[in-house]
Amino acid sequence: MVSLTARQFSSLEAIVRDGLANASAGLSAMSGGQLRLESPVVRMIPLTEVPEVAGGPAAVVVAVYLAIGGDLRGHLVLLFTEAGARRAADFLFGAPPGTTAELGELELSALAEAGNVAGSHLLNVLANRTGLAIVPSAPAVVTDMAGAILQQVVLDLLLQADEVLLVETAINGTVQGYFLLLPDQDSMSRLVAALEDLA
Repeated sequence: MVSLTARQFSSLEAIVRDGLANASAGLSAMSGGQLRLESPVVRMIPLTEVPEVAGGPAAVVVAVYLAIGGDLRGHLVLLFTEAGARRAADFLFGAPPGTTAELGELELSALAEAGNVAGSHLLNVLANRTGLAIVPSAPAVVTDMAGAILQQVVLDLLLQADEVLLVETAINGTVQGYFLLLPDQDSMSRLVAALEDLA
């Protein structure tokens, strides 16, 4: 198991906060000022608690995946509750609250692009600060029960870490969104070493 010291976590937290600020600016530009990220809370949580983040394993969630390659391999996942995803779609289309009754192809595509913009900005800051090469994939969006979605991510990566990085943020101050950074074990070791050089 690889874990972060308090100094390493402090360095990572500062990077993530700057990355979220860039992501917010990117989303604002993409949406014509309709979307911004606020009040990030950064913490490490046990892998077993990940399904609880958005309401428990049986809760239906919307997840935007970015697979990560390069020096940091794994997944970055932007997670919404289903209601939160509908509200985020309202923001993206400049519509009044409650306009999006269901998530069709157009709404899911918009959410995927929003996740792509936010995730890419966040990962770019992480790469620039740590010197790690981080290459995100095109986004994929999935609607399913939280337990099923996150179990598949864990299986894909054969994750051995006990903890993952969780970033809670509020879209326009009202809609909760969650970024999960899930590197594989070797990548986590490289990230910890890079953070040690910054600490």
